[in-house]
Amino acid sequence: MKLIEFLLETKLYIGTIFEIIAALFGLWFLRKSESTALEIKLFVYYLVLIVFLEIYAYLPIWAYLEEYEILGFYKDSPFRRNVWWANILKIITTLCVSWIYIKALRNHELRRNLIYILLVYPVLSIISFFTIGEFFNAYDPYVNIIGTFIILISVGSFYVEILRSDRILTFYGDIRFYISFGMILWSLCMVPLDIYSSFFSLKNPLYIELHTLIHRYASIFLYSLFSLGFYMDYRMNRNGKGQSVKNS
Repeated sequence: MKLIEFLLETKLYIGTIFEIIAALFGLWFLRKSESTALEIKLFVYYLVLIVFLEIYAYLPIWAYLEEYEILGFYKDSPFRRNVWWANILKIITTLCVSWIYIKALRNHELRRNLIYILLVYPVLSIISFFTIGEFFNAYDPYVNIIGTFIILISVGSFYVEILRSDRILTFYGDIRFYISFGMILWSLCMVPLDIYSSFFSLKNPLYIELHTLIHRYASIFLYSLFSLGFYMDYRMNRNGKGQSVKNS
């Protein structure tokens, strides 16, 4: 089958494997932990969503490789590329990840202001998709950049509070630490590439190779961190050493 040959050649399946592992660790964490905070539960379900989307992403690729003799409805369809759901996923990622850190803030005024920003972001993103951006053909750079800044501001605000409290002593056993570290490094690697996503075509094989390579190793690092984070959080709280992500 051409799809299997393609996956073996490009090694795209490697990233998917690590995504599945992270999702399984998250589901295991929910089963083992009691009274887990809602935002962490949503993050686990977000990881499960990513797995389903990544598996779905193979369908239009398969149709293309078979010259649309199968799944022919993808031919000349705006859904023949996986960019559309990736653009939507960026909004979901920003909302999901940022909320983890906004919810943990004890400064109510700062939390309220960040919530306002978070509510405005999807509205502005949708406007950008259908006016400035190319929703079906390229990653929207404005949505990516603004979303990344929102995540960075939320994470930064959280760590400022951490540094001013005794929570700094056990932060390494909190899943929030691993999520933030992974997301920051992922953004530094992938956002610059996504800005030039319009070059992702058969006319630019070098860009495709570079994007695929960086995405593979960034995915391995990111989802490995998530898996480690779930394990460390569970272990710390089993031993009674951390505050973890339980409901307060």
